Amino acid sequence: MKLNCDLGESFGAYTMPVDKGVMPHLDLANIACGFHGGDPVHIQRAIQLATQHNVTIGAHPSYPDRQGFGRRHMALTSDELVALLHYQVGMLRSMCEFAGTSCDYVKPHGAWYHDIVKNNEVRHATFKAMQSMALDLPIVLPATCDPSLLVKDADQYGLTIWFEVFADRAYLDDGTLAPRTQPGAVLSEKAALAQVSQLLQHQSVTTISGQSLVLNADTLCVHSDTPAAVKLVKAITQLM
Repeated sequence: MKLNCDLGESFGAYTMPVDKGVMPHLDLANIACGFHGGDPVHIQRAIQLATQHNVTIGAHPSYPDRQGFGRRHMALTSDELVALLHYQVGMLRSMCEFAGTSCDYVKPHGAWYHDIVKNNEVRHATFKAMQSMALDLPIVLPATCDPSLLVKDADQYGLTIWFEVFADRAYLDDGTLAPRTQPGAVLSEKAALAQVSQLLQHQSVTTISGQSLVLNADTLCVHSDTPAAVKLVKAITQLM
């Protein structure tokens, strides 16, 4: 299972100082595209760091929601979603080319990421946008209890899905992440490491209510804004 983290999310005076500490331990770096976080300087620095440490780079596009860090749901048309994805992936792809590297996958951020699973219209607009770019890039989406609909729709557009689980977030019984407003939604380091061990050994998680769920995944994520993210990533690499 490949380890990934959302990076390049600092902008202006707002700094998330984990990129340098986390990057050497990753397989995949999901680099912000400026709509929830990231600015040209920090995006460029994240690309340079990833290149320095031979980390595969992916675009991390979001709804246009800096105020809410891309975690608020937005009612956007299909045309708007397609244009937003093209704009952000195109920017990051060009920045990577200027740095002598490449953008090799796409991981939507925050509310958009979850809306793809829950909202048929958002899912098809996103998949259409991916297909029309004709770049043959995989898309990272959450591992679910039953991924058959996601796989079926992705196949329709000729897309490959990399399914993702989370080290630092608690799960509900339906296989979705517990809302951040719910107590215990963001796991402590001890709980996160226990969840990672369970995922690696049994491909399952234990939900907040105590139920065990099987979640088959290709990649494991740690959020850069999780407390002590660098320490957690280092500990996870010892388990993997």
